[in-house]
Amino acid sequence: MKKFSTWFLLSLMMACVSAQPWLQAPYLEMKSRSDSTRLSNFYEIQQAFERYEAEQATTGNDFDEDDVAENSQVKVEDEGKFPGYMQFKRWENYMQPRVYPSGEISLPATKQQEFEAYLHSPLYRTSGTSATNFAGNWTPLGPTGTQETNGGDFTGAARVNFLHFDPTNSNIMWTSAPLGGLWKSTDGGQNWATNTDLLPIIGCSDIAIHPLNPQIMYLATGDANGTTAQLTMPSIGVLKSTDGGLTWGGNTMNWALNLNRGIYKLLINPVNPNMVFAATSNGIYRTSNAGGIWNFIQGGNFTDIEFMPGNPNIVYASSGVYLAGGTFYKSINGGTSFVSIAAGLPLTTDVARLEIGVTPADPNYVYIVAIHKNTYSFNGLYRSTDAGTTFSLRSNSPNILAAASGASQAWYNLCMAVSPLHKDTLLVGATNLYRSTDGGLTWAKHSSETGGFIPYIHPDHHAITFLPNTDSVYFSGNDGGIYKTADRGLTWTPLNGGINGGMQISMMYKLATSHLNPYKILTGHQDMGTHQLNGNTWGIFTFNTGDGMECLYEYNNDSIRYISSYQGRILKTINNIPLYNVICNKGGAGVNATSNWVTPIIMHPQYDSILLVGKAQVWRSITSGTGFVQVGNVTGGAGNIIQLAYAPSNPNYIYVAKSNRVFVSTNGNNFSDKTGTLPIASASITDITVSNTNSNKVWVTFSGYSAANKVWFSADAGLTWSNYSTGLPNLPVNCIVYQNGSNDALFIGTDIGIYFIDNANATWQPFFDGLPNVDVQELEIAYNIGKIRAATNGRGLWESDLVAAPFAVEFIEPFSATPVNHGIEVMWTTASEQDAHYFEVQRSIDGIDFYLLKTTEARGNSSVLHTYKILDNKAINGTNYYKIKEVGYNGETHYSKIVSAKYEGLEIDIYPNPLGNMLYLTSNFSLQKIEIINPLGKVVKTVENPLQEIDISDLAASVYYVKCIDKNGGYVLKNIIKE
Repeated sequence: MKKFSTWFLLSLMMACVSAQPWLQAPYLEMKSRSDSTRLSNFYEIQQAFERYEAEQATTGNDFDEDDVAENSQVKVEDEGKFPGYMQFKRWENYMQPRVYPSGEISLPATKQQEFEAYLHSPLYRTSGTSATNFAGNWTPLGPTGTQETNGGDFTGAARVNFLHFDPTNSNIMWTSAPLGGLWKSTDGGQNWATNTDLLPIIGCSDIAIHPLNPQIMYLATGDANGTTAQLTMPSIGVLKSTDGGLTWGGNTMNWALNLNRGIYKLLINPVNPNMVFAATSNGIYRTSNAGGIWNFIQGGNFTDIEFMPGNPNIVYASSGVYLAGGTFYKSINGGTSFVSIAAGLPLTTDVARLEIGVTPADPNYVYIVAIHKNTYSFNGLYRSTDAGTTFSLRSNSPNILAAASGASQAWYNLCMAVSPLHKDTLLVGATNLYRSTDGGLTWAKHSSETGGFIPYIHPDHHAITFLPNTDSVYFSGNDGGIYKTADRGLTWTPLNGGINGGMQISMMYKLATSHLNPYKILTGHQDMGTHQLNGNTWGIFTFNTGDGMECLYEYNNDSIRYISSYQGRILKTINNIPLYNVICNKGGAGVNATSNWVTPIIMHPQYDSILLVGKAQVWRSITSGTGFVQVGNVTGGAGNIIQLAYAPSNPNYIYVAKSNRVFVSTNGNNFSDKTGTLPIASASITDITVSNTNSNKVWVTFSGYSAANKVWFSADAGLTWSNYSTGLPNLPVNCIVYQNGSNDALFIGTDIGIYFIDNANATWQPFFDGLPNVDVQELEIAYNIGKIRAATNGRGLWESDLVAAPFAVEFIEPFSATPVNHGIEVMWTTASEQDAHYFEVQRSIDGIDFYLLKTTEARGNSSVLHTYKILDNKAINGTNYYKIKEVGYNGETHYSKIVSAKYEGLEIDIYPNPLGNMLYLTSNFSLQKIEIINPLGKVVKTVENPLQEIDISDLAASVYYVKCIDKNGGYVLKNIIKE
């Protein structure tokens, strides 16, 4: 029993981490096999991986994206240095902050329990009945369907686990995204919809449909493949629907999340539909009473189960996933018991995962694809012609499971289907698809991850499904969604739906919004690089960066973008073309060193040519990424820098976070450790945000499950800290954003839900109406339209209106800004006013940072229409943004929406650029003064009543900003380079 228990526990642990060679000797050092706690510790698994990684580096077995030409559009899905590398690193990035400091990997499995506790707590009920509506009104922004690259190829949506048909109508199709829920199409895959966003676990791995009454369905929760591939999504069991998936009733299996179990496949008996099997990481389970009771039948880590076509008394099953242990089982009593079959099959000690294929064209035929242990390459295709009693090897080459790089990860993605009409025609999917028409003796490549003469389909196939009663039409479910062929693979079409009826299942890390166009948005995705929304149209902006991470737009030119990929490779793109320059790499030293999985990069709040990048140290470029210098010295703390933040009101204040330290610079160059009393012994830091009007006010967020430590606040730049967590559930906090120009309004994104607070509220308020139960990775505010956006891991991009604070005055819309002679006229009308003291008209040049323009007295208390007008005679060339701050006699403040107007009154030309020792200029207005400003924001030269020629020989070679000011205080800002 001791031997069985140890293997069973190891199997559970392996169902929660990535590629598995390092989970055995000599990499995994288990001094006591009876010490089961060691098997669930993150830090031990991490150390084992690092030992394996070091060995791979010495043997030259690594491959990564840097081997691909910089400006190529090669359609190779980046799998990292070796098979399993990317999957482990994603898992590590997700788990490390959540399990700190204990390392107990079952902790994230408690998140739903914690969220349910919050929903039933007095805090949530109080928040929900608050007089002010803080609920949010979240709506999806996409991307939906299949995204097209600049080269015209389709790169898919995101991973799906299966495709099943309604047994009475093949136009009704079901599929699932591992972190995005169950999706249904009623028109053959042209459009899709989901209603599982609020299930306790929205990820699912399979569905079984009653063959006679498709209103009855069983849903396998969690994501068995995903727990080995990116995040932890264990199963809570099997849910049942009796209304065709409209609602899902009670859990028929009731697994505790912390068991970390996964369900790979469900199988419903076609003769006795009350009998359903579940192939799971904990063995085979069977219910004989439609889910009333599930009985444990056979131990092992089972990934596949099939009936003999036409005879459900004979059941085949296979176990084994990562290491040795691939075993084929057969039952001849309807699944009451199973026996292992070895005749003609490889030794279980030599193989890992097995995949089974059967066909009604000959019920006695059984095919098995076997993979080698450790390498996960093709061990062989085996066939039985006597109903699984004996097997013979049909072929073991070529390596039909390998990617273009030669590596294989068939422990993660492996599938097979046999034609229902021709017993010798079969398809096998791993990274690519292969087809055989002679029972597996020979193989032809059927799809290619790189395109060319073989049709391109997004790689990593998880399911192959024939359209019922045909073998010319079949479907692939892969990391890019659903693809269909109607001509036996000559051509393929993506079936992920369209703009308005497609699957929105993207797994995002970060987002960026253009300052010029609120519906021009960049998003970084797992596996699929960087996407861009432009108006209503999504597209792949670049996909040869593996996982897309942080991204930025320049303020005044959104055709200049910065995008990044994992571990600190940062690219600069210019214009709408798929070319880029690498401004910061990984694998080297200094700013080119390998850093965190997600590397922080931020832009100066005033000058978009100044960038900060966080690696082991802080690095700054003042020339838009053409060169970096180290800023000060950050010493102490664990690992690399995870977050950076400027204080918008004083960019000399720079905040830096490691997972267990906070550093602050007040002069833009030197850093001091200001961690102080932050709870770094209990929780891991995740994000920082700073007030836009007070450089000393800063908030820090924490991951993990330390109930009292979610958000901390400092009013004095880190000299002292106070807990700011009241009202929050015990969930990891991933991100935080400060709403500029507000009453210290803050939003945070957690593993489930978004929450809001400001100075008018003593506790955090729920702000997640309409949002799926999904991890929120980043939040950003589009100020010029009053929206907040959320990038999620599994359900794409969402937006909501900001919290609507009531005015003490009743406005008659619209509040307007109109260009006139010598400026912009701002006008608003009130229908009534109550205790209104005065109005501030605030202006911004970017829609983010607002400054006082003018103040005008309000009418106090009035029920008479009154119109206010002010002239902004200092409007700058280009777009100007305005909002009104209403201040009451009681000190309360409220803000209007933001409006904008474009002013074209002032024009100036500076030449040549780059400049030598003389600056020449022409303008269409009378210049009163010129200020020349260095990249740190300091005025280094002032010229009163300037002429057309200005001597700048006293300035050092650098990038500068020239502020040209007219007699009314209006100005034009120009960028110059002095050589």
